Order: sequence, then C-alpha cells, then structure tokens
Amino acid sequence: MGRARRSLATLAVIVMALFAATAASAGGPPIVNETDHFANEPDVFTDVNPCDPSQEVEVTSSDTGVIHFTSFADGTVHITGTIRSTISVDVLPTDGTPDATGHGVTWFGTNGQIDPDTGEASGKGESTFTNSVHVTFTDGTMISFNEVAHVLFDANGVVKVEFDKFKTHCG
Repeated sequence: MGRARRSLATLAVIVMALFAATAASAGGPPIVNETDHFANEPDVFTDVNPCDPSQEVEVTSSDTGVIHFTSFADGTVHITGTIRSTISVDVLPTDGTPDATGHGVTWFGTNGQIDPDTGEASGKGESTFTNSVHVTFTDGTMISFNEVAHVLFDANGVVKVEFDKFKTHCG
C-alpha cells in the first residue's frame, strides 16, 4: 500500500506548487492564505499486500480532508493537511467484492522556504509526513501499518536529517 502514501505525498507537493505559484511579492502578513476542504474524493490504484508481497491488490479509497497553505513575501511557506480515507481492498483478479475494508489517516506539514516551481526546499525548512492504515479481511485477518517520515533542510536547502520509518503488523 506504498502507492497510497506516494499518491498522497504527490498530491501534497502538487497542491504546494499550485498555491505557491500564484503568490505575488508583498510585505508583512501572508500573501497567500488558503484552505481547501474536500470530501469523498475517489482514488483507485494497484498495489501489493504488505503482508504477502506476491499478492497484488486493487485499493479503492474515498478521501476527505483539509489542506492549508500560507505563503509569505520572503518565500517562506507553512503547509499542513489531514486526509481521512475509507478503504476497500480487492485481491487481483478483482471480482467486484471487497476482500478487506478499513480506514486510514494521513497528516503532513511543511514549514520553510519552498521553491514554488518544484515544491522542493530552496532554503531552511522541514517537512513531516505520517500515515496510519488499518484494514480487516473478510476472514478476520487484519493488516495495520504506520509510517513516519521527516526531513530537515539547512539554510542552503541541503538535507541535514532525514528518516522514513515504516512498520507493518500482519495478523
């Protein structure tokens, strides 16, 4: 279910770049201060069962959340978002009946200098990402996974600290 976290992380970067690209130079308070609420946004993708990597699955999610973006004249941004997902999993080949259902929560936050064209750090900043997913199969088998990732950039945008911890519980 790594595709899910990549998909959400990609969504966050795209949203950052789109909002940042619209910023104009100004002094004082935020030049962009926007909040985007969304509900029941569908997503369907193919992934592997993290407890049995030989088993491909189709994951369908319905995502609801909020993303907040603030940009300042000096290029500093503050971005935070929370996404709650209702998830169904169908083992491939799909038969149209979910083999597992569950939920997930993703949170991400970024503070610092972000390049509006790429979404990458151009100066001092940090970014954190958390993801927690729990699904239960029709036979009662449960899969839970949690991820925490963090990156810290120095004043030149060079990575100084970075980690991505992923834990899966199968049973």
